[in-house]
Amino acid sequence: DSHQFLTDGKNLVLTPRFAPNNQIITYMEYKNNLPRVYIYNLKTGEREIVGDFPGMTFAPRFSPDSQSVVMSFSDPKTANSEIYLMDLNTRSLSRLTNDSGIDTSPSFSPNGEKIVFNSDRGGSPQLFIMDKNGKNIKRISKGRGVYGNPVWSPRGDLIAFTKLHKGKFYIGVMRTDGTGERLLTE
Repeated sequence: DSHQFLTDGKNLVLTPRFAPNNQIITYMEYKNNLPRVYIYNLKTGEREIVGDFPGMTFAPRFSPDSQSVVMSFSDPKTANSEIYLMDLNTRSLSRLTNDSGIDTSPSFSPNGEKIVFNSDRGGSPQLFIMDKNGKNIKRISKGRGVYGNPVWSPRGDLIAFTKLHKGKFYIGVMRTDGTGERLLTE
């Protein structure tokens, strides 16, 4: 009843995400077939472009303190996707992964110290955890199938994910070290 439209509907808009402080939203919009990442301030109604990244693959996710966003985009020359961190105050970009595999879908831990992401660096798409600076990358998913879309639980003890195995889609959870995998729905 009290809903309002934030965009005009002329372009395809995808993956809106709230900042933890709930005053800003980040989203991706296709304009002239180019994906652009925007930040929209709910209080002021101001919208600004975060960056113009050719080959952007997934919308950014905020850090718990709302000061930075983590995102993946691909190099148009190689089509290889890597994960980057952008400081929203300075707009400086640091590259966190550097691998021939496709690295996507980053999500922060609630304390902001770790990032879970998806990568096919081992052959098939699996889940990995790294420090927020890109160091200490460890694979956590151990089962068969294609893992994707990891999201850290608010309490920090579990990671939710999607899984494709033998033609069926699942949503599951596992502990942050990869143990205790449970498939919740099929």
